[in-house]
Amino acid sequence: SFRLELEVTQLLRKWMHVAMSNKILDQLHNKYFSIETCPLGLAGKNCDQNCDRKHGLSDRGRTCVCQSAKWTGNDCSIEVKENPNLYPVWEIAICYLFFGINTLTCILCAVWIYWKRFNRKVKVLQPFFLNLVLLGCVISSSSIVALLQQSDGDGPVLACSVFPWLFCVGFSVTFGTMFAKIRRMFKLFKASAQAVRIEITRKETLILICIITSVDVIICTIWTAFDPLQWTRVVTSADQFGEPLESEGYCTSIHWEAFVWTIAVWHMVLLFRACHLCYQSWHISNQYLESRSLILAMV
Repeated sequence: SFRLELEVTQLLRKWMHVAMSNKILDQLHNKYFSIETCPLGLAGKNCDQNCDRKHGLSDRGRTCVCQSAKWTGNDCSIEVKENPNLYPVWEIAICYLFFGINTLTCILCAVWIYWKRFNRKVKVLQPFFLNLVLLGCVISSSSIVALLQQSDGDGPVLACSVFPWLFCVGFSVTFGTMFAKIRRMFKLFKASAQAVRIEITRKETLILICIITSVDVIICTIWTAFDPLQWTRVVTSADQFGEPLESEGYCTSIHWEAFVWTIAVWHMVLLFRACHLCYQSWHISNQYLESRSLILAMV
């Protein structure tokens, strides 16, 4: 890589010739260039420390070096456990806390409705349907509990297939009840404006709620029967030998996106129709029915 002076070059050649002639070249190599390593299974400056034969080797500095990230420690004998990325305990605790607060609030509201059941305003609000709204809130919020279920392996996690049912049925019961009430209120005042007498019974309103809920039930039934959500664990990090170091688990299915979009479109149709009824009913006087409060809750 660089040029030496002619005299230096000649001296080096002469030295090499003498070394080879006297058979001391190997001794010079061993003295200045060779590296003494520890025997297999040993490490340390004096080769007096253990180094796991299966997972580590002593390097030039006589330090035990692990052959894979799966093993660690001074002697490469400690196995690194796979990180399953489970929910931390504090997150689970917070979710259960909010679920408990929501459930307790619904129970207290139900108790208050029963206590005030003979009040004129409460009668107008129809306690039966108010309790349906509370029931739907409890059912939908319980989907949080289903989402918290997990496994550090490949499952199974039965909560995966339960989650869509809790969310959809809870939403349809809550939203369907409010939708049926705003529709009932709109039809009554529309008939009153036209001087036409009509009667919308509790049974008719309940049938509408059942129809709305049945759509979600049908979608969830098809989803559960043909492509149920199942717990799946995917390796996100592995060593050079394919041993997993880190993984993630979640609920999934082959066509889950199609079912989610179907449910989302159906709920959006209900939402837009409800908003349209709310817009048409905004002028209704608040002294007879729960028009304004129901409209605000719907929005």
